[in-house]
Amino acid sequence: MKIIPWVHVFQENLKAKKAESTMLDVCIIGHVTRDIIRIEGKEKILPGGTAYYSSIALKSLGLNVAVVTKVSYSDKYLLNDLKKINIPVFLKITPKTTIFENIYDGYLNHRLQKVTSIATPFRVEDIPDISPRIFHIGPLTKKDIPLEVLKLVAKRSIVSLDVQGFLRDVIKDSVKIKDWDEKYEALSNVDIIKANEMEARTLTGEKDMKKAAKKLSKLGPKEVIITLGSNGSLIYSKEKFYLIPPYPQGKVVDPTGCGDTYMAGYIYMRLKNYSSFVDFDRIGNFAAAVALLKLQRYGPFRGSSKEVRRFLKKEGEIESSNSCCRKRE
Repeated sequence: MKIIPWVHVFQENLKAKKAESTMLDVCIIGHVTRDIIRIEGKEKILPGGTAYYSSIALKSLGLNVAVVTKVSYSDKYLLNDLKKINIPVFLKITPKTTIFENIYDGYLNHRLQKVTSIATPFRVEDIPDISPRIFHIGPLTKKDIPLEVLKLVAKRSIVSLDVQGFLRDVIKDSVKIKDWDEKYEALSNVDIIKANEMEARTLTGEKDMKKAAKKLSKLGPKEVIITLGSNGSLIYSKEKFYLIPPYPQGKVVDPTGCGDTYMAGYIYMRLKNYSSFVDFDRIGNFAAAVALLKLQRYGPFRGSSKEVRRFLKKEGEIESSNSCCRKRE
């Protein structure tokens, strides 16, 4: 498959620094998409996907990030934003780019989603010979990332997974949510898993999110994050729950990529907090703040960790309750 010249330069730079691979904090594997977003009759065409939103947020927060992705030759412009901020990209040209249509209602609470094109799946040979501190896996449809790729990266580094794509079956352009047949074998290769409430319920059959988190943890992940929309989020690790209340939303401008941005905040703080004591309340509060700041603007989060900390100082970091999710006053 053809490699774009400027991407090739980045590849060679990374290969030259193989001995310094610990300097690479996060490598995100996933398709950068062409997103068609319709909100109240207005249409925008933007780059999208976990690889796009997470990488820009992580880079903006201050981490060294790389991306493994696939797009068509005519859509290589979708990677320009990554190029501008010096995110190394390992790119393989594919006949098609994954294209999502996201249609929101007037309140931005409900999304109708269609997939009109899907890029080819990743293969083991597409994964560069690097060992970042974390591989973050962001499938967008069920077949994007085969089990062999998960097993490969699990041998090298910590693996974080946003599970959403593994539950998406695309049938005649429509997205159908179905359980993940390979979850038992696959999740034994995952250290950190993120799901939303519907995804957690689909994977476990549990309506109670604490029970769902426990079941997911038993499949392998040491840390389970379940986002609960306007009710905040739930983190489960080492048999302890951390209930992260949401910040007041204010005006919502663009919810696309919010979950990816939350995970960027989580991964950033998690890498800053690798010690014998992990403050999951602090990590969750930071992730929630990054996601909120993203909601208030179009496109990915481009702020800084200082901006997030100023916001947290202004709002006041309220410890999460161990009995119920509650909103910050």
